[in-house]
Amino acid sequence: MDSDGKIIEFNPAAEQCFGYSKFDVLGKSLADLIIPERYREKHNKGMAHFRKSGKGGFLKKRVEVIAMRSDGSEFPAELAIDVAQGVEGQIFIGYMRDISERRETENQRRQLEIQLQQAQKMEAIGQLTGGIAHDFNNILTAMMGYIALAEEHGKVREDEKLSRYMGRSLRSGKRARDLIQQMLTFSRGQEGEPRPVALPLLINEWVSMLETTLPSSVEIKAELGSVALTTMIDPVQVEQILMNLCINARDAMKGQGALTIRLSQSSYDGCVCASCHQHVSGKFIEISVSDTGSGIPVKTQKRMFEPFYSTKEVGRGSGMGLSMVHGIVHEHDGHLLVESIPEKGSTLRILLRPVEQTSETDDVVDADEVQSTEKFDSNRVMLIDDELPVREFMQDLLESWGLSVTAFSNGVDACKSFSDDMDLFDLIILDQTMPRMTGMDVAKQLLSLRPDTPVILYTGYSAEVTESRARDLGIRALVKKPVDSGRLHRLIKELLTQH
Repeated sequence: MDSDGKIIEFNPAAEQCFGYSKFDVLGKSLADLIIPERYREKHNKGMAHFRKSGKGGFLKKRVEVIAMRSDGSEFPAELAIDVAQGVEGQIFIGYMRDISERRETENQRRQLEIQLQQAQKMEAIGQLTGGIAHDFNNILTAMMGYIALAEEHGKVREDEKLSRYMGRSLRSGKRARDLIQQMLTFSRGQEGEPRPVALPLLINEWVSMLETTLPSSVEIKAELGSVALTTMIDPVQVEQILMNLCINARDAMKGQGALTIRLSQSSYDGCVCASCHQHVSGKFIEISVSDTGSGIPVKTQKRMFEPFYSTKEVGRGSGMGLSMVHGIVHEHDGHLLVESIPEKGSTLRILLRPVEQTSETDDVVDADEVQSTEKFDSNRVMLIDDELPVREFMQDLLESWGLSVTAFSNGVDACKSFSDDMDLFDLIILDQTMPRMTGMDVAKQLLSLRPDTPVILYTGYSAEVTESRARDLGIRALVKKPVDSGRLHRLIKELLTQH
C-alpha cells in the first residue's frame, strides 16, 4: 500500500486468502477491506503517527493479528511490515501468513493435554478409591452384619423399637455401601450389574437422600405416578444419572428454584437423540429432570455430552458428568432428549427400555434379602480372612446358622491344615485381599488338592477379580463386601445341597 493506505499490489496468494481479485482492490483502502472494523481506528492512528515521526510499532517485527476476508469472516494471521522507497514516495509491504490451521493444531494439542491431565487425575482417583473401597467395605461388612444380627434378635424378642432402630441403621449402611460402589463405577469405569429394577421405589428412596444434599432453597418435586415401571439396569447407575442431572440443574438455578423429577411411560417416533443423534422410536420408560434455571444455549446443547466439555468455571466441574450419563443410557439401549427455553428452564429426558415386572424384580429399598433363620446340619466350614473384625463377624454369623467354623488368619496356615485332612471341610469361604497369598492363590492350591470342594470368595474391592476368572479357577461364587447375610445363607444352602 502507499503512504495513504491504498492498495497498490495484491498477489495471487492474497487473492486466495482474502477472497478478492486484484483488480477489485487496487486503489482502495487496505484498512476498509482486510482489517476488522474494531481495529481500523487504531490502524489509522498508527499510520498518522508514522507520517509524522517516521516510526511505527509494527515495523520490522513479526506479530500476530486478526484479519478479515471478503465475506466478513475473521482469521488469525502472522504479519511482518517493511517500508520501501517507491516512485512516488514511501510504500508499505506486508508479508502475511494465514495461521488458522496452526492455531487449530495448537488448540487441539492444548485440549489433548487437558484431557490427558484429566485422565491421569481420574486414574489417581481410581487408585485411591480402590484402596478406600477395600478398607471401607471391610468395616461395613462387620458393622452391617452385626446390625442385621441385632435386628433379627429384636424380632425374635418382639422388641419393635430395637428392630426399628436397627432397620434404620442398616439402611444407612446400605447407602454407604452404594456410595462406595458409585465411586468405583465412576473412577474405575466399572460396568454395572443390570437387573430388573422397579424405578418408582428406587427413585422415591433416592429423592429422600437428595433432599439432604441440595440446599433448602431448591424445592424438590417428585411425580412418580402409581404404575410399577421396571427396566433392566444397575440401580447404582440410575442414581448416578439422577445425581449428575440434579447437580447440573442446581447449578443452572444458582441454588434457588424448583427441581422436578418425573417418571412416566412414553412413546416416540421420529425425534432425534440429543447425544447420539440417532432417530428415536418406540415405547420407553421416561425419567425427566426439569429445572427453572437460565436454560441451555443451543451452542452448548450441541457439545454438552462430550467428555471433558464444561461451561463451568475451572475447578467447578470435570466435564465428565453428562458424558457418563450418555454412556450409561446408551449402554442400556436408551436415548436422551433435551428441551430448553432461555431464562425459563430446561428438561432432560432419559428414555429407557421397559421390561416386564417379575418376581425377581429388585425393589431396591429392601434389596438385601432378610437373614434366614434356617439352621444347617453342623456342616464344617473353613473360613480364611486376615481382618480380625470381619473374621470374627463371619464366624459369629456362620455359627449362628448351625455351621461348625474353623477360622484362619492367612492362606498358608489354611492350606497346611487342608492338606493334612482334605475331607475335614464341606465348604471354604475366604477373602481375596490377604498378605502372602491372595484368596485366588489359596483357592487354586486348595482346589488342586480336592477339585470338588465348594469355594466362596468374597472381596471388598480388587480390580483383578472377575466372575469369569473366579469360575475358571473352580470357585463356585464371588461375593462382594459388605456381605449380604441373607444372600450368603441362600448361596451356602445351594452349594451344600449340590455338594
